[in-house]
Amino acid sequence: MRLLRNSSGFPTIFLLLASCMLTPMVALAASMKSKSTRSVATHVPLGAKTSAVTPPQPSKARTTRSTRTVMQSNPEQVHVTGMHRMAGGLMKRQTAPEATSSITAEAIARKSSIASPLQLIAAMPGVNYGTQDAFGLSIRNTISLRGFQQNQLGWTIEGAPGVDQAYYLPYSETYADNENLSDITLIASTSRINDPVQTASGGEMIETVRDPSKKAGGMLSYAAGSYRSQRVFGRLESGYLGQSGVRAFASASYTAADLFAGSGRSNRTHVDFKLLKEWNGWGKSSLFVSYNDWKNARSNPYTLAAYEAAAAVDNNYSAGNYSSTYTAGKTTNYWKNYIYHRSSVLISFQNEFSIAKNLKLHVTPYFHWNFSNSPGQTSLSPSSLYAGDRKVTIDTNDVTLVNGKFDALANTVQKEYAEGVNAYLQYDPIRTNHLTFGYWFDHWNMDAISGVTPLDINGNASSYVGGGLLRATDGSFIGGTKYKVSTDINEFYISDTQTFLNDRLKVTAGVREMMFYISGTNGLSGPQNHFSQAITQPMPRVAISYQINKEMQVYINGMTNARPPVPLSTYPNIYNTSTGAISQQGRNSNPMEYTISEEIGFRYYGLFNLDVALFNANLTNHQVTTQAFINGASTNTSISAGGETIRGVTAEVALRPMYGLTPYINGQYLHATMDNDFKTANGYLPTARKIAVMSPKFMATIGMNYNHGPFFANLSFKWVDSQYSTFMNDQSMPAFKTVDLGFGYRFPKWLVLQEPTLRLNFMNLNNGAYLGGVSTITPNAKATRATNGNTVAASTPAYFLAAPLTVVMSVSSSF
Repeated sequence: MRLLRNSSGFPTIFLLLASCMLTPMVALAASMKSKSTRSVATHVPLGAKTSAVTPPQPSKARTTRSTRTVMQSNPEQVHVTGMHRMAGGLMKRQTAPEATSSITAEAIARKSSIASPLQLIAAMPGVNYGTQDAFGLSIRNTISLRGFQQNQLGWTIEGAPGVDQAYYLPYSETYADNENLSDITLIASTSRINDPVQTASGGEMIETVRDPSKKAGGMLSYAAGSYRSQRVFGRLESGYLGQSGVRAFASASYTAADLFAGSGRSNRTHVDFKLLKEWNGWGKSSLFVSYNDWKNARSNPYTLAAYEAAAAVDNNYSAGNYSSTYTAGKTTNYWKNYIYHRSSVLISFQNEFSIAKNLKLHVTPYFHWNFSNSPGQTSLSPSSLYAGDRKVTIDTNDVTLVNGKFDALANTVQKEYAEGVNAYLQYDPIRTNHLTFGYWFDHWNMDAISGVTPLDINGNASSYVGGGLLRATDGSFIGGTKYKVSTDINEFYISDTQTFLNDRLKVTAGVREMMFYISGTNGLSGPQNHFSQAITQPMPRVAISYQINKEMQVYINGMTNARPPVPLSTYPNIYNTSTGAISQQGRNSNPMEYTISEEIGFRYYGLFNLDVALFNANLTNHQVTTQAFINGASTNTSISAGGETIRGVTAEVALRPMYGLTPYINGQYLHATMDNDFKTANGYLPTARKIAVMSPKFMATIGMNYNHGPFFANLSFKWVDSQYSTFMNDQSMPAFKTVDLGFGYRFPKWLVLQEPTLRLNFMNLNNGAYLGGVSTITPNAKATRATNGNTVAASTPAYFLAAPLTVVMSVSSSF
């Protein structure tokens, strides 16, 4: 299905339905004359939990399995209208007119306490999840959704942007501990209009942190398992502080585990704090602060040939991995030189106030700070060193020379902060109309440097966080990256929802206007001193839903979303430290990635629960992100792949609990193709109509939850079809399947322990060795003839090795 468009390229249906925007203007004038009291449409505040819209409570005579239809005045807000959660928290009743999936705190509590947020949503419809560990300690946990990569998704945490704006990667492991999450919601192919997201060309993930408890208490948890994994978590709850209306919690955790293949141990220290103030019934404010310190000992990506060779030898995949020992002048990939460091602080201050009976204000200022170093190892010659494109000399007494060269830690150090505010008004001029108008401002600033720190004779560096950098005899910096960059986002949005037929038919029209500006200076010698660009992109949308009866709903939508160019892999020049040549050519005129998507959906909540969505999306100016090694350090780069067409269907089904058992199944069919031939230096590769990378045709998940008395258990089977890693479709990552199992027991209350719980989780129960994700995407894995007759040389894709069987036991209790 495609929307009709007029000569201007604007979807005609948007123009027709934009007239809905005039409704509140007329209604406002009428309502100001009216003296009668009118009921106000129920709506969900931005800061509310996604499951927190509370319908009128049924009488005791009614079964807990009954549901009521509650008007959702803003259909893009996600909430639960059912009195019973289905599939053990894996499938909730949704009413928003777009494909939406959620996992509740109930389901999160059954998973491994060490799991990352991406692992928690891995079973959701359309999620193609790849991992390199089972503990959420690897930065190489990735997902794609309906063929969109994770940096094409919007990410929000407590109303604040969660994405790292350098490469638009989420690092969702740094946001909040699992025990503090009340809900994770995934919206496929689009985003909520009032969320501060700049990367949502393919969907949005929303994390909500639980509110502090109303009573003083807390929680303790300890977990241990395979590969010397361990995790300690503790939370204290203040309860209400006197009559102030204030309550708070503070928590801290420490997680660590060895790599399952190769040398090294990863660890993560995390702190969460949330304070909630209720303003005597007319509003509330919540302050959320998180701190994260993360060290990830990484494993080397494998080529398909290296993986097959390593799998044939029983050496725990040591072949092709980073070396566990160091010999000066011989070892080129010592594991200590590939430890990723990241520290971050996130602050979100959500406020919502009822200014009048039918007018609410939401204001969320936020702050985000990050420090990271993604290093690698390199070997350099003192006779060929460059600062940008300028050749320099060094004092050789400062380095350990072997055969005329010295080994060094190649740093990629980034220091960044973002600050902004998202504010919007929600106005109900009449009972059947809901208007949202808002503004989002964001400022982001970063310093980036990629210098080298010499290694001693034992392979150790004086600093692993970007210190001890080698300098030339004249004191100048030696390296290929040294720049400052900043961006400003100004975005206005407006949305109006009108309901008809006793609120059964809802029509929403809206538009967002993003104004993106980037500016930077390059501190290295070379042709680039300054770069900048300003881009503006309107994003109209429309959605219609109809509640057939209390059990069935249909919806249709047409959405547009955009993503600005990825800053660090698009704009600055990066130079080769050994030759002075340009390794990355900066580009200062780049269009936004733009998506036009349509969906038709059907939901049924009755004897069983069914959610089906047919989708179509057209993506232009597609920027494919892939891993690259520049000057020996791991980084990300973007490949311009032209247009892409994405079509398919997702479905999820859950049965009501029977004898404590709750079956659940979902699946997806996906047909994603490239629209254009791919441009190379030797000509165009014939890639039009080829299958898009990281887009498996079929995926399926089968789950079963059990809950009876003090016992609970969950079983999940997931199968993912093969997926291409090259634009020419001449190499693919094999299909894989995994089985996860968890079970536990809730003990009775003992002393101050309210509900002691023992859990045992098995990840990859079948212990299958498989590649879990694509690391490096290439145009072609085999030498290929371009459309002009020239030969385009082969380039080899690389993949992440997935974790084998992992077992974690945890014990926890509230008090």
